[in-house]
Amino acid sequence: MLFLKKNIFLTYFILLLFSFNSWAQISTTTVHQFYCPLTEIGIVEDFSITDPTNTLISTLYIQISTGYINGKDLLSLNNPGSHPNISVDPFNSSQGKLTLHWTGSGVTNYADLIAAVKSVVFQSSDPNVSGTRTFSITIDEISYLALTDHYYEYFPDIGITWTAANGKADIKSYWGRQGYLATITSYEEAVLVGKQAPGAGWIGGSDAETEGVWKWVTGPENGTIFWNGAVSGSSPNFAFWNTGEPNQSGDEDYAHITAANVGIQGSWNDLSNEGAANNNYGYQPQGYIVEYGKPGDLPLSTSVSTEITIAKITSTTPNSNCGPGTVTLSATSSTGTVLWFIQPNGGSPIHTGNDYTTNLLAT
Repeated sequence: MLFLKKNIFLTYFILLLFSFNSWAQISTTTVHQFYCPLTEIGIVEDFSITDPTNTLISTLYIQISTGYINGKDLLSLNNPGSHPNISVDPFNSSQGKLTLHWTGSGVTNYADLIAAVKSVVFQSSDPNVSGTRTFSITIDEISYLALTDHYYEYFPDIGITWTAANGKADIKSYWGRQGYLATITSYEEAVLVGKQAPGAGWIGGSDAETEGVWKWVTGPENGTIFWNGAVSGSSPNFAFWNTGEPNQSGDEDYAHITAANVGIQGSWNDLSNEGAANNNYGYQPQGYIVEYGKPGDLPLSTSVSTEITIAKITSTTPNSNCGPGTVTLSATSSTGTVLWFIQPNGGSPIHTGNDYTTNLLAT
């Protein structure tokens, strides 16, 4: 019997990192690597920081920003004993984030941070791992999504009203980008902003103007309708309501990320401006989520993203033969090259390519 092995590919992007009044540069190279399920792979092959002052960065935050599977995906520092000046926070499984701190004396030795980033590895415990994973490396404790080139920040504030949260979001900024209550327009954004956020909170959706017509009322999407109707309504683009929402249980005109212990984590619930009266259901507003990013913003370079793509076999064509002869088998993959093996646990491939013709089979 022949077995097929998956490939994995890494794409790296180069960004300039701007901090304070000086420039620092983070760079990686474009690399393709094979990935075997249940093994480890580095999130970067090459990584560098250039900063004449050596004073701007002492901590780096590395997050699985898209494709993250909680309980199966993991980031870790390989061989931590070889990095004596680096401390590592325990992997934050809810956020999919690993934090590296330089702990030496004096100015930051970037060589230590660079070596540590090169030693950060990704692994999945899923033998059938698939899809893509995007990693963001940032200098601030803030989430970055390469898909939107936006930044997201959660602010805890127990019991805050939507109106107050909206006012606070409007006066926040991140390196010149004005903040606003988050507007969520894709599943990837919903997961990072909701499911991987450190807490539940208000976002920028409301049907206060017209009951049942839910719009984004903040940020660049201001005025965009994302839901029509109540529970059985529909979306003209994207919505991520919790089961049974929006239910207008009272005068509930504002969107809120569902608490982790209620329904689908990271999904949305409609609440009144003050939130739910019965906090036993976990709907009490715990804070709010601010998004930074609008059309026309100058590119920010406080982060760099890398991506791995895990190839999969998309189709196979079996074949048979009666009596002595050869058999040609075929397989296609989502990307990359198909490798053929004799043993199910790998070893050396016996053939490369979509079609494989056996040797003469006597039986």
